[in-house]
Amino acid sequence: MGIILIGTIILVLLGYGCRSFFINSDVHLAIRIAVGVIGAGVLILVIKVIRDRVARSKTRKPREVEK
Repeated sequence: MGIILIGTIILVLLGYGCRSFFINSDVHLAIRIAVGVIGAGVLILVIKVIRDRVARSKTRKPREVEK
């Protein structure tokens, strides 16, 4: 639960920081769209990796410890 909260806070702060970039009319529209698409793609990849690791850790059999 804590990781989700920290991740949400980081995303909100990044969004707030990037707000001026996306509303700036001096930056070409195509560049703003490209940056948004790249950011969304990276976010989707990170979420997929986290979900895959969680699923793999649930199905992985624990190793036996040698005495």
